Amino acid sequence: MFQEGKIKSYHEDRGFGFIQIEKESKDLFFHIKDFPNKNVPPKIGENLKFIIVEDAGKFKAANIVRLDLKVSEPAEQNNLRYRNIEGKVSSRDKKKSSWLNSKIITVLGLIIILGLSVLVYKKYQEYQTQKQQKLEELMIAQQQIVAEQRAVHGELPELGLSEKGKKNLENVQENVEQALPVSSSSSEQFKCDGREHCSQMKSYEEALFFIRNCPNTKMDGDGDGIPCESQFR
Repeated sequence: MFQEGKIKSYHEDRGFGFIQIEKESKDLFFHIKDFPNKNVPPKIGENLKFIIVEDAGKFKAANIVRLDLKVSEPAEQNNLRYRNIEGKVSSRDKKKSSWLNSKIITVLGLIIILGLSVLVYKKYQEYQTQKQQKLEELMIAQQQIVAEQRAVHGELPELGLSEKGKKNLENVQENVEQALPVSSSSSEQFKCDGREHCSQMKSYEEALFFIRNCPNTKMDGDGDGIPCESQFR
């Protein structure tokens, strides 16, 4: 038959204590090994439910039920369940956040690469434009010098050039031709179609287009930028 009482004393270092039973003059012995929920130490004043048994000629409490923990145990279990659910949700949120961060980093990397590519292309276009402008300014300046000399000295007589002068003039003309881009009309008129040799060219302009724009041509043996010299000059 179960009885009820309160813990009167407990010696934690020795693992036993005594229970005060109402209307009983003697306190009842109990040992921690007979106590449920050993992870929560017994507390003085805690209400218990138990049966009295005889052990080695002495009476003690057995089948102890901790009445004050009946309400707290489900609450503790609910708290534990809530913490487990919260941990799972937190782990899922962390994975989702990590995936989202990796996507953002990838997109930002692509944007940076695209921006750098556009910047490099613009710089190259500016360089080509400046180069063309300088060449045009040089030609205009030369024309102005000639015009000023004619204004001062009148029409200048035609003077023959020495062999060295002719050679220098040819080199200047070649450099100008190489610096200037092939005109759009030439680009539209000619196209790379696999021809490689001078014998397959119909004009100097066509040969010049091929060595500048087409691969594997064999029309500039000395590498001076002038194709098919023996054929067109």
